Amino acid sequence: MSGTEKAMQGVADTLREFWAHRPVRPRAGRKLGGVATGIALRYRIDPVIVRIAFVALALSGGVGLPMYLAGWLLLPEEGDQVSPLEALVNKGHSSVSQGQTVLLGVLMFPALAFTFGSGGFQVFATIAASVACIYLLQKNRGHLQPAATIAEPPLTPPVPGAPAWDPLGAAPFAWDLPEPAPKPQPPAPRPRKPRVAGVTLGVATLVVAASAIAGAWVPWFTVAHVIGLAIAVLAAGLLVGSFAGGGRSLIWLLVPLSVVGFGLTAVDFDGRPGVGDLKVTPQNIGEIKERYELGVGSVMIDLRQLPDSGSVKTAVESDLGDMTVHVAKNADVTFHCEASSIGDLDCLGRTADGGNVQVEGVDLGGDGEGGLKIDLDVRANVGEVRVLRD
Repeated sequence: MSGTEKAMQGVADTLREFWAHRPVRPRAGRKLGGVATGIALRYRIDPVIVRIAFVALALSGGVGLPMYLAGWLLLPEEGDQVSPLEALVNKGHSSVSQGQTVLLGVLMFPALAFTFGSGGFQVFATIAASVACIYLLQKNRGHLQPAATIAEPPLTPPVPGAPAWDPLGAAPFAWDLPEPAPKPQPPAPRPRKPRVAGVTLGVATLVVAASAIAGAWVPWFTVAHVIGLAIAVLAAGLLVGSFAGGGRSLIWLLVPLSVVGFGLTAVDFDGRPGVGDLKVTPQNIGEIKERYELGVGSVMIDLRQLPDSGSVKTAVESDLGDMTVHVAKNADVTFHCEASSIGDLDCLGRTADGGNVQVEGVDLGGDGEGGLKIDLDVRANVGEVRVLRD
């Protein structure tokens, strides 16, 4: 093993030791969540110094805010078996309620959004420096016993010959009495099924709610991205459930969300107004609009009633649906047909189908050049596009 590999292994071992003997948040002497006080007691330093460090980190790009919340979630409270976050996934008992843990998790998202939205390199440098400080504390002072640790008094040895019910020999006059009958043991509790589905749904709801809050500061949290985050949480829950048992009911939510997520990412909807059918049959050139738009539905533009002379230019656009444009047999048509996501094109004999397809060209009709000139731009995101002579 090279020197670099040994150094990296030493860093990893130190960080694992920090997690195994992480600080405990005391119930007394703390100002808020006890994170700063717990760190100070664990490494025998002045709590004021740790509090000042958190304030300085909060003023340095806001890094101190998510770090303090992370400590609140990941460090157990005095007398608890596990941290609040571990208790939320049923790994042990914590005196912090699940509601408080969820609230802390919700606060974490806007704190992270504010932190990473306020600066780039400075934020990452501050985080790296904070991790380095934790590493140095554990390496140099991790062997110290926490300041709040109180040694347990030594046990009094039992008196020789004393029965099990009086090990200290407090009542030797009653030693001839029979041993008390053992209390009946209660039936063993039935093993609890892992609450994978419930916890996963709770985390997914938390992520969606927090993303909606963070969306006020970070434009990245669009509907498609939020659905993607929810899908990732549900998929992680299914993965955990495959080992721990349970969680199969998440499939019924994951499948439709995946379909919706695929539609939002694969289809570029522009949010055009209108749902229904659009049918237009202009009688003269002045009635034709520069643009016809429809969100979802069927579009039919009939240009066969126009006069045989003059020029027309129009665009027809739709997000989802079938689009048909009828032109006269002798009109000179310049056309551009496009399906930006998925479509089937048939424009005056030129065809294409699939994703992001287009056809264009000029068709002078049966009589050659001359007569009404039509310039068409027909676009759909998803659907069929037809330009027909009939």
